[in-house]
Amino acid sequence: MLDFGLFANAPWWVPVVYVAVLGHITNLCVTLYLHRSATHEGVKFHAVVEHFMRFWLWATTGIKTKQWVAVHRKHHAFSDREGDPHSPVNEGLLQITFGGVFFYRDAAGDQETLEKYGRGCPDDWMERTFYTPRAWLGILSMLILDLALFGPLWGMFAWICMAIWIPLFGNVINGIGHALGYRNFETKDNSHNIIPLGLWIVGEELHNNHHADPKSAKFKAKWYEFDIGWMYIKILSWFKLANVIYARSMNARDFAEKYYTRAATVASEAAAEVSARASRASAEVSARAARAGAEVTARASQAKAAAASAVETAADAARDAIVPQPKTALD
Repeated sequence: MLDFGLFANAPWWVPVVYVAVLGHITNLCVTLYLHRSATHEGVKFHAVVEHFMRFWLWATTGIKTKQWVAVHRKHHAFSDREGDPHSPVNEGLLQITFGGVFFYRDAAGDQETLEKYGRGCPDDWMERTFYTPRAWLGILSMLILDLALFGPLWGMFAWICMAIWIPLFGNVINGIGHALGYRNFETKDNSHNIIPLGLWIVGEELHNNHHADPKSAKFKAKWYEFDIGWMYIKILSWFKLANVIYARSMNARDFAEKYYTRAATVASEAAAEVSARASRASAEVSARAARAGAEVTARASQAKAAAASAVETAADAARDAIVPQPKTALD
């Protein structure tokens, strides 16, 4: 009963290698198609390659392109600020690392987010007929295939591994990638490069480099860093299957100097100037208030003296009217 699969009697490492290979291809489809192409438009793939990646994501993950793109674009628009769909700075590192999929689901279900940030996503017959309305069908088809290959035990093992593959690695990038590691660029957010070798998550480990220049199809910035996703793009471009729209060519130091160090200096100088102007304005207002206060005090004193004089005059007049006056010699 447990050995009806095509490879049911194969050694244990066969389904493990199967999961690793399929998982690597899935990671590639996420970073190359969903991330670098559909979201940031740094590279455009040949229709054959793009359709294969869309089909693969449908079969192995059930991800809907428009949802993924919209959520990620919003993440960049509000990175580590109020409005970020999945920031460990706002929500906590453990919450995002172990439960980021729930934050993603909430953001992906927000129709306003989809309409505002989901522009330019595929809207062809396959998307409207299968990929979006029948995401469950792809995952079910993969389950049937896994069971047919490895039987119920290892087949279910392979399917469960693929089901949690992208949520697991997505949580790592969205959580650890915004908390731990090193930074080549002083971006406004808290993005970090997890490690310099982007192999296991196919380049997404270089997260600070990506946030520094989101449109770039190449995530590598320093000579000792390696982005295997960029290697695949270059290979595909040699065969005319990928067209690189933009890839950062400037070295990290010059790029940081041009876009971040100078920007930080200008921002600091602007802040200092604003502070100085505010101080001058405050001092001027205080001086005006002091002068106005002195003038008011003087006027009040004058008014008080005038009022006292008027009271004295009125009292004298009243007293003269009441008290008989001594008669003069002419009376």
